[in-house]
Amino acid sequence: MRADPTDVTNGAFAGLPTAAGSGRGVIATERDGLGIARIVARGAHTASMAERVRTHFGLEPTNAPRRAYRANVAVAGIGPGSWLAIHDHAGNAFAESLRSLFGEVASVSDQSDAYAILRLTGPKVRETLAKLIPIDIHPRSFQVNDVAQTVCGYMNVILWRVEDTVESDPAFEIWAGRSLARSLYQAISHGAAEFGFVRQTA
Repeated sequence: MRADPTDVTNGAFAGLPTAAGSGRGVIATERDGLGIARIVARGAHTASMAERVRTHFGLEPTNAPRRAYRANVAVAGIGPGSWLAIHDHAGNAFAESLRSLFGEVASVSDQSDAYAILRLTGPKVRETLAKLIPIDIHPRSFQVNDVAQTVCGYMNVILWRVEDTVESDPAFEIWAGRSLARSLYQAISHGAAEFGFVRQTA
């Protein structure tokens, strides 16, 4: 079975090998079923949009490349007046709920089926990403909740750092367009093979 990332009824990485090399230096988990929306403030309504996020979600959105997270919802700045909002379990209904929330102050587009997303952890995750991504991900430079739009190999990706695991391993999420799922997976699994790579279910 080959992965078909355009088939949104299955995970973007379905059918791809679940391991490379020997060991568990890098552990990947697909982030599937998320509600994802892009929010763009209209005109001079950035402050109004931010106030509605604060009131409704208890989060402080920022124009900086940072992620704010509470309960099942995260909001990440990806550009001036532009954010990605993520709900862990809401699916396509999330964007519609945001349209109702923001009304005239922001434009909302549903991105729930647009991305292939991997959460990467393990003791060798930084060494693997350092092979593929041309930014400094040392913990002093790329801290928890930092967000970067960068490249992985030749692919445009969004990378952010999330909370460390209970084993104190660093954790990252990497996003690419869903049509690039196979290429993203091959790049990461091949890069991690010398340390051991496994993909597990959520």
